[in-house]
Amino acid sequence: MRSKLPPTVRAFAVLCCILAAGRSAEGAEEIVPIQFADRVGREAEEADVLAIPSVLAAEEPVPGTERIISDRAASEPPSVETEVEVPAEAILATSSRAADAMRLDELTLDEMPFEASSGDWFSNGRWYGSAEMLWFDRSRNYRRLLGYDVTKPGPSGTNRLPVGSFTTTGIPFPLAPGARITLGEYLGRDYLDRDRSLEMTYYGGLSFYQQDQYNAIPGSFLVTPLTVKVPGFSGAQTFNTTHNSIYNSLEWNYKLHRRLGRDQLVMSPNGKWSRHAERAWLPAFIIGTRVTNVNESFTFASRRNDVDASQFGGNYAINTQNWLWGMNFGGELISQNEFYFWGLRGRVTPSMSFTGNQQAVNGVDTLTTLPNPAPPPATIDNPFAQGSFSRTSSYQQLVPGFVGDLSLFAGWNVTPNFIVKAGYDFLWVAGIATATRQFNLDNVRQNAHDGGGQIFYNGLSFGCEGSW
Repeated sequence: MRSKLPPTVRAFAVLCCILAAGRSAEGAEEIVPIQFADRVGREAEEADVLAIPSVLAAEEPVPGTERIISDRAASEPPSVETEVEVPAEAILATSSRAADAMRLDELTLDEMPFEASSGDWFSNGRWYGSAEMLWFDRSRNYRRLLGYDVTKPGPSGTNRLPVGSFTTTGIPFPLAPGARITLGEYLGRDYLDRDRSLEMTYYGGLSFYQQDQYNAIPGSFLVTPLTVKVPGFSGAQTFNTTHNSIYNSLEWNYKLHRRLGRDQLVMSPNGKWSRHAERAWLPAFIIGTRVTNVNESFTFASRRNDVDASQFGGNYAINTQNWLWGMNFGGELISQNEFYFWGLRGRVTPSMSFTGNQQAVNGVDTLTTLPNPAPPPATIDNPFAQGSFSRTSSYQQLVPGFVGDLSLFAGWNVTPNFIVKAGYDFLWVAGIATATRQFNLDNVRQNAHDGGGQIFYNGLSFGCEGSW
């Protein structure tokens, strides 16, 4: 049976029950899930008690999550809403191998090559130039017999048999220094993306000098087959020779050469893209003109021991000049890599050769004492003559000539504007009047001139090249 209480009493009873329930709740223990237990007691983070912790927002990296942090930092820049500060230690502590990311202080030293774009490293200026030092050898391709000893008497007792020989080039030429200097200007590119340039090259400064001497056996004398009528040569006891040869050339060329193709884009482990030149073969075509000069001088002197030159002696001097001019054709093939190159260059110049020579000879023999046994008057078998003689002559001739050179070289790009290089070079000059081909002591030929000589050079070269 339901009791009937006044409304005021019922309201008071309900209020008492509510107050009693509140006091029992304050005394009860708060229950928190164990995964959030470490958040209890942090007043500053009470609003985030139910938030799931992130390895990217952690103050200390969770073991095993360093790579996640570095990959996230390198590939996805943080947005404004989810910006997270990644500790530097998380990247600095990683391996330097490309597969495991890189240390910040090794990005350009470990596996990252220097950026070498073809537009920045090659042909990046308007002017260019090179300077090379040459060390060349000269051939001894034409020899003349100057004299021999006649120590051994002949069967008749008057003529003597030749013993030994003395030639124009009895000893080799020493190495001679020279230079090759090039100055060029880029004219721009054509419609096929090839570089066009004009260049001037000086090639020369080579001066070869040789000095030789031949002495008779004591008690004997020397004779020369080059003269039978000029006194002061046969019957000497000492022969001396000097030989000097000089080479110089100057050329102006138009050069058309291929450029490298498109650069290769390379991504480094840190996600950065860089441009790198790809290896390629670069051919070039050269056309122009070349002027070449080859001058030579040769002297031949004879003397007797302890006898003044005014009583016995002979002097013979030959000077030759050669100017060659013609069209220059050539080519070049270079294997160009990012920081080094190697290749070859060749040029040929069919030329007109303007040659000339001047000769001067004088001799004297006033001695009354002749070699023992005394020879008869000058004959072919006995080339002795007395008295004095003097003569000068000069001749010129136009003949076909040729100049060709070949260079094998390699170089290293130290900087975008500086290269060091070295190589081996060959040089050939033909159709010239060399001094040793012009002997005419007896004046047996009216036009004593021979323009069919040739010289071969070869040697090392090293130098540098720059552009600006």
